[in-house]
Amino acid sequence: MRRLFVVIAVLGAVAVPAWARYHYQAVTTVDGQGGEAGAITVEAWIDGGKAKILFKESQNPLMGVGSYFLTVDGGKTLYLVNPTEGTYSEWNIDAMLGAVGGVMEAMGGFMKMEISDHKVEKLLEESGGSILGYPTTHYRYRTSYTMEMKVMGMKRGDRHDSVQDIWTTTALSDEGFGIWLQNKPKSTGFETFDKLIEAEYQKVSGFPLKMVERTATAGVKKSGRTATTITTMEVTMLEETSVPGSTFELDPALEEVPMMPLPGAMPVEEPEEDEEEEGGLFKKLKKRSTG
Repeated sequence: MRRLFVVIAVLGAVAVPAWARYHYQAVTTVDGQGGEAGAITVEAWIDGGKAKILFKESQNPLMGVGSYFLTVDGGKTLYLVNPTEGTYSEWNIDAMLGAVGGVMEAMGGFMKMEISDHKVEKLLEESGGSILGYPTTHYRYRTSYTMEMKVMGMKRGDRHDSVQDIWTTTALSDEGFGIWLQNKPKSTGFETFDKLIEAEYQKVSGFPLKMVERTATAGVKKSGRTATTITTMEVTMLEETSVPGSTFELDPALEEVPMMPLPGAMPVEEPEEDEEEEGGLFKKLKKRSTG
């Protein structure tokens, strides 16, 4: 009888899957205009669909040092916790972008944005070698579009061209990795184009361990305005380890507060004089302010 219990115990141990829990660090840097605001270092703990993403270094006003993302359902519900303020908010990008869109709609004819000549193309798919001991696939995509904004008769347009190299691994399957390690570029705020980007990037398998995006922006008129930005995200440490369940618990003492719209989501820059139209309103206002 004792032998029978031993056999059952051994079979039971074999039948129970071994759930790996992970701890990683990732660094994002931006070289170019606005680089300081884009530099972020995170430390993360993952257990299936549970994830905690702690911001160790950050210049982002929303995701300050010491704040963190928290989810227990693979990101379906995601909270941004600010322990310094003793608060948390539900992180809902769609709602925040919707608030920005509502402002634009309320402004009616005073502000109008258009996007045109948009294109997403896959340039490369090949073996990416090993990163941190995990096999990867290397993808390369090019995304381009022209965005024009008109504010009170003043018009400005920019051509955006970006090339993104992505090294992903399919050896990591926990949903929690997708909270921070995402392939898709940032939303443009235009539903049709964002759906096009999403459809193309769904062809990328796995989670990225490294990404490098080179973006060139140029004014569509004769100003000669140009800018180049290189954004790099790299996982610098990744280990399988034990993670206490309390890591993913939301402190009941925290106060829930509403999330504000994304700052800078609708940058309105002073147009250059060679981009004025419809009566040169900017020039008139400038003369009045200078006396």
